Amino acid sequence: MPSRRTTTLTLISILLLATVLRLYRIDAQSFWSDEGNSARIAERNVALILEGAAGDIHPPLYYLVLHAWRSLVGGSEADLRALSALFGVITVGAVFLLGRRLFEARVGLLAAFLVAVNPFQVYYSQEARMYMMLAALGGMATYLLVRLLDFWSLRPRIHIPHRRYYLLYIITLAAGLYTHYAFPFIFVVHFAIVLAWSFYRPGRALAHIASWLPLALSAVVLFLPWLPIALRQILSWPSLGASPEAGVAAGDLFRFYVLGPTVPAGEANIALIVAGFFLLMSAWSPDAFDEPEPDWDTAIPRVLRFGTIALYWLLPIALIFSLGLFKDAYLKFLLVGSPAFCLLLARGIDNGWQIARGALSMPRELTGPREIAFSWIAVVLFLVALILVPALAALNHLYHDPVYARDDYRGIARTIEAGWRAGDAVLLHAANQWEVFTYYHPDSPHVFPIVKQRPLDPTATEHELQDILAAHRRLFVLYWATHEPDPERFVEAWLDRHTYKANETWYGNVRLALYAVPVTVADDPETRVEFRLGDRIWLDGYSLLTPVVAPGDTVQLVLFWRCEDRVDQRYKVFVHILDPDGAIVAQTDREPGSDLYLTTNWTPGEKIIDRYGVAVPGATPAGDYRIQVGMYTLEGQRLRIYDGDADIGDTVTLAQVAVAP
Repeated sequence: MPSRRTTTLTLISILLLATVLRLYRIDAQSFWSDEGNSARIAERNVALILEGAAGDIHPPLYYLVLHAWRSLVGGSEADLRALSALFGVITVGAVFLLGRRLFEARVGLLAAFLVAVNPFQVYYSQEARMYMMLAALGGMATYLLVRLLDFWSLRPRIHIPHRRYYLLYIITLAAGLYTHYAFPFIFVVHFAIVLAWSFYRPGRALAHIASWLPLALSAVVLFLPWLPIALRQILSWPSLGASPEAGVAAGDLFRFYVLGPTVPAGEANIALIVAGFFLLMSAWSPDAFDEPEPDWDTAIPRVLRFGTIALYWLLPIALIFSLGLFKDAYLKFLLVGSPAFCLLLARGIDNGWQIARGALSMPRELTGPREIAFSWIAVVLFLVALILVPALAALNHLYHDPVYARDDYRGIARTIEAGWRAGDAVLLHAANQWEVFTYYHPDSPHVFPIVKQRPLDPTATEHELQDILAAHRRLFVLYWATHEPDPERFVEAWLDRHTYKANETWYGNVRLALYAVPVTVADDPETRVEFRLGDRIWLDGYSLLTPVVAPGDTVQLVLFWRCEDRVDQRYKVFVHILDPDGAIVAQTDREPGSDLYLTTNWTPGEKIIDRYGVAVPGATPAGDYRIQVGMYTLEGQRLRIYDGDADIGDTVTLAQVAVAP
């Protein structure tokens, strides 16, 4: 067992490591939607924070703490996320205390190290949300419960010096309830732990339960002022669709615990297998057959120590599955049991190490050549490395890989500001984008949250869109989570009928589209043509609403399609703007109707009005440019185009557009 000095120095080193990993590049990524909500709520006074939390789906404590934190350190991305980093470091300390209390100091240190480098924990320690506060409070409350159970089991009388643990435990439980609605999982865990300790000590069963219930009820009493709001919020919690299959869910669950969300499914399976092996090892003690089971008057039985942590890890998982919460958006709830997972993993690794140390100390005639024992130590170290190396890779993905970056509202705001013109407006398709967007783009009368209720009101939304179009010439529209507020994509379809989409770009899960508002309406072609594309599709005409544009403007083109028979394949349309040398200077590619009116849905004989906007780059030289169009399959094969019976290729030139100096 390490000395107290060694333990202290090692723990300090682990806490410093945890701090560095949680602060490194903490502001490299933009706030995403929920983080923007945290940032803007924290700007308000206490009364408005309580009002905002009542209209949110989370209780208010994290926002109140973030408000106080913001007043101390500032409101930048790094400042606000640093609070979660602090709770992440506190979780490391709580795991050490719990591991030392139930097992040995070395197990507590190893568990603290595993929490410090755990990608799951680090990821949410760099997010300005309440999830690391939830994990930290759960770990602290469980440590306090073990202290109380230890005391109730080994000491029959309550002494005044230990009453502080009662108060700390009640406050921690109440704080957890005010932090997140997943914290009741901890209440269930603690009740199960108390029952386990009670049944293992039959003579004290009722005493344990009678001692714990008043503490839990006291915490609930402190939560009563918020309880009506909590019930309303929980009962109205939106459903996010069906849960995945059990096998897929179990794999995702274990991957999150070991490597976090920055490793794709199917990769690093060896690390998951090794972690599973050590979890099995955690259930066995290498000295189980060498020493008698300790007496209750001197120590807690080994099986109860393991069972306490196993319940702490497994019960939240069971509750998440049973309540139908195992969905991508709710996987962060697994953080409740993540400290216990790291403790079990540390216990398994320690067991393997102790087996190796035992083999070294046993007589050679019982263990064989000493090289075998050294080989076993090497195996244990190698297996640990098989977990740590992928974990470090997962951390590298978090820090540097844009594939795993959060939604980039910071980049969106910069793009809009760089291209902003008088007469522009910003439309936020989801109302809860308001906070994060205006964190980066100061609030102005030209920013409009469109969908204010779920589901949207089509009539009211159409009137609002008409008013916006009447007062603006271009629209920047942010689409996010459209399946929730606008499952029929009413807004996008309406804009396709009344504007010209110039381009769109994905910033994580957010799509930024630029629309040009036309000055005239073109429901019939200005120029009639008769080109056949493939066997069934006809281009009957077009209208060029902008024969002259300035650099940075949007070319507005309407294509009029028709099909003679049902089209059994989806096609994309391309519109190219070519310079005199035939080089493409601007283009747009998408399925008809802004990807909303697929060719497989066309009705024979129907006139299909298909609007396209093409943004001309700001550095485009003055001159005349050709407009070419065509169609291709989703696999990229272009349709042949016919003028009468003549095959004219796979593109057709429709008109010229002049770029003014």
